[in-house]
Amino acid sequence: MVTTRLSKIAAILVIGTGAAFAQATTQQPNTQTRPPAGQPAPAAPAQAPRPAAPAATTPAAPAAQAPRPAAPAAPAAAAPAATQGTLVNLNTATETELDKLPQIGPARAKDIIEARTKNGRFKNWEDFVARNVVPKNAEEAIKGKVRF
Repeated sequence: MVTTRLSKIAAILVIGTGAAFAQATTQQPNTQTRPPAGQPAPAAPAQAPRPAAPAATTPAAPAAQAPRPAAPAAPAAAAPAATQGTLVNLNTATETELDKLPQIGPARAKDIIEARTKNGRFKNWEDFVARNVVPKNAEEAIKGKVRF
């Protein structure tokens, strides 16, 4: 009778710790040794992905799960030109291109186009600011995103 109970307890322990033991034994430290002089280095063995333990066998399974991958990023073409690192030329940009700049909407874009049509091309940043085409907050917002 004592032997039967001990056998049952041992079986429960083996089943309960089997997944943890299997994971512990498959993880090996990445130790590399130098090959003897004159011999080529062996190719690194490919590591197979470790199978995930079933959630029911470990009580801390939700905390041990890998984080979900982030949603796929939007294609670069869909981002505004100003955020891609390219500068918008105030002398040649269309209303749509100007509208993509921060603090510049359709009305301010029309004002910029009208100012360059009426008074000629903008020479530089100082010329643009001197014409008072957009308010100060918009000037500050677009300063590093435009060229002439």
